[in-house]
Amino acid sequence: MGKKSDSKGVDRRQFVKGTGVGIASILASGVAPMAFARTLREVTFTQSWIPNGGSAWIYTGAAKGFFKKRGIDLKISRGFGSVASAQAIGQGKFNFGISSAPTATLQTVKGMKLAYLACCSYSSAMGAVFLKSSGIKTPKDLEGKKCGSVVKSGEYPFLPIFAKNAGFDWSKVDVVQVDNKIRTGVMIQKQVDFITCFASSVVPDVVTKGYDVGTFLYDNYNMPFYGYMLITQPEMYAKEKMLCEDVTEATMEGVKYQMLNHDEAADIFFKAIPEAGMTAGKRKQFGIETDLYTHVMTKPEITTTGLGSVDMGKYKQMVDLVVNNLGKPGDVAPDLSKIMHLDKMIDNKIKISAKELARIKELGAPGAKALG
Repeated sequence: MGKKSDSKGVDRRQFVKGTGVGIASILASGVAPMAFARTLREVTFTQSWIPNGGSAWIYTGAAKGFFKKRGIDLKISRGFGSVASAQAIGQGKFNFGISSAPTATLQTVKGMKLAYLACCSYSSAMGAVFLKSSGIKTPKDLEGKKCGSVVKSGEYPFLPIFAKNAGFDWSKVDVVQVDNKIRTGVMIQKQVDFITCFASSVVPDVVTKGYDVGTFLYDNYNMPFYGYMLITQPEMYAKEKMLCEDVTEATMEGVKYQMLNHDEAADIFFKAIPEAGMTAGKRKQFGIETDLYTHVMTKPEITTTGLGSVDMGKYKQMVDLVVNNLGKPGDVAPDLSKIMHLDKMIDNKIKISAKELARIKELGAPGAKALG
């Protein structure tokens, strides 16, 4: 796909290509390098939560120079939840960032203007988590059991649909409402038999503590909930498509590099976020988070239509689930053709070869094992 400048004058990439020799000559003559460093454009990016192995790829991409080689000086900020990140991006407080797909969808339904550029995670990993010592083996075994749930957690409204699709009676589950700060603890202490949650947030912590867990994820029961989406404002997409392409490509390069280079990605992350690697337990947890993230990324899209693309049929199914279960009466699903720009941003730019896919599956295998 050809790239055109969004403003008059020479295309930035053409300029770089055409002046490479000249720049080298000027540098050799002693002109201060900072004269060129100042041409980098500062771009702000917000994560959706505290930095962890499921989003460390943004630090990988920045450290490997994937943004700078495209003229971008990326400023990364931590997030305070996907609702907050979607709203901050939509309001223009950040140029780009990530939010979980179901959350961003609901914000769009409520009227927040967002433009969707790429998928950064192929599963929100919502569902049920239990200790293997509980004796639970199938979803049917959840009947008659005590469940710990946080009412405001993203997976909660979809539990009856999960039960129907998984073949058990949700009315036969004893649901105990708990605070999110103690949800994991009540399961470990066996005050409840299982909990509902985002497994990607809970499982690494529980496994690090030495417990074997099992999971029933919505994704496996005809409830395709995608994970993080790279988003920006519609105005940004309309006026600066090249910048959007550059940020998207650099982000996907970072995702790919992290999936294929776990050890180096960990070194980069701990250098950027020193407190994340202060103890052996934290480093182990980060490793499990990275393994789990790599595992959920092994979807057909990454080899068929490119890393960052989605199956639009499944994405629409997810949107309908959100609208029908979280929307207000009269709410309608957004027109995805007007807000989803993945076909223009992705288009097989960052490809995953068969050999790379095999390696990614190998590195993600411990993540699959952690999910039970």
